[in-house]
Amino acid sequence: MNMQRERGPSRSRKDSAGFTLVELLVVIAIIGILVALLLPAVQAAREAARRSQCTNNMKQLGLAAQNYASATNKLPHPGQCDSTGGASTVYMTQSTPTLLLPYIEEQQVYDLMDNTLTAATMSAASYNMSVTHPDSRGAVYHDPKYPNTVQAAKTQIPSFVCPTTPVSPEQRAPDGFGVWDYMFISVTDVEEEGAAAGTRPTDSARRLAMTRQGALACKSNWGFKNITDGTSHTILCIEDAGRSHPDAGEFATLSTRPAAMSDNTVQWTGGASGGRRMYAWADPDSGTNGLSGPSNSLGSRLLAVNQNASPFGGPEACKWQQNNCGPNDEPFSFHAGGVNCVMTDGSVRFLQEAINWAPLKAMAGSQDGVVISEEI
Repeated sequence: MNMQRERGPSRSRKDSAGFTLVELLVVIAIIGILVALLLPAVQAAREAARRSQCTNNMKQLGLAAQNYASATNKLPHPGQCDSTGGASTVYMTQSTPTLLLPYIEEQQVYDLMDNTLTAATMSAASYNMSVTHPDSRGAVYHDPKYPNTVQAAKTQIPSFVCPTTPVSPEQRAPDGFGVWDYMFISVTDVEEEGAAAGTRPTDSARRLAMTRQGALACKSNWGFKNITDGTSHTILCIEDAGRSHPDAGEFATLSTRPAAMSDNTVQWTGGASGGRRMYAWADPDSGTNGLSGPSNSLGSRLLAVNQNASPFGGPEACKWQQNNCGPNDEPFSFHAGGVNCVMTDGSVRFLQEAINWAPLKAMAGSQDGVVISEEI
């Protein structure tokens, strides 16, 4: 009797095979296309979130200034009291961001800092009184005789930094000081007439004639009553993002203006020492600046938002390391198309790059009688 072994169902070679190479390549290609389509949307969403956080930072600064005014019956001083364009510019010893620390939930940082030293004793403390305002109060942030003040000034304050800025605080400040991406406006001094309109006058007398007071001033009891153009029409603070230590390459920020106390740990323009840290929130020359346009440019000197942004690092005529070029003492951000600013009433606006110099200067001035009411 012949016995036949039972066999299970046969499996064809076609049934047992996986993806062919062609099929696999097609799947990979489809995935690549989907990623290419989704990546810009993801990046746009991330930037929208970063810009929203930056807007919130500015909102906090505006509210802090209002709360400061409610508590003291005056607005905070600007730290930088004038804008001579040279080494004779006068400053307070503390910056505007320093004064606002208690009003952005940073009371502990503020309390670490000395707030008692007065001009009467600053001379004995070897401060340079020729650049120090007589109403100054508190030790300068890098005075080694006040180590707690130095420690406080090295605190990184999240609301002082725009998250879109493409360089880390550690790269920006290898000396450890807390960085700052915004700019209170002390004065604006660009020419209003003739062929040079929109640029900073080279003649000191003409520059003085063109100077318009900003929202803050180093005058006793300066407050909202002095903002005669209206608080909703006057810029309080604007983005000036990316300023960094002189060793930070393309982001390096240099200053020849002498500090109240010599500091030989940083080498500045021309190899001189004792300059100001243009990237540190505790430095009065960083917290506040004049609105002047790229006055040192070898090309266009016209006041503009995000001027000399391209190529990255600035064109040869106006490299970012040069004062007033790119993110160096002028309205500048890494958002596409413009910058955030907070008005003196606490409202936040986004100023487009296309804004003309004239309305920009008018919005920076607080008493010039030129009111820009429309959204820009």
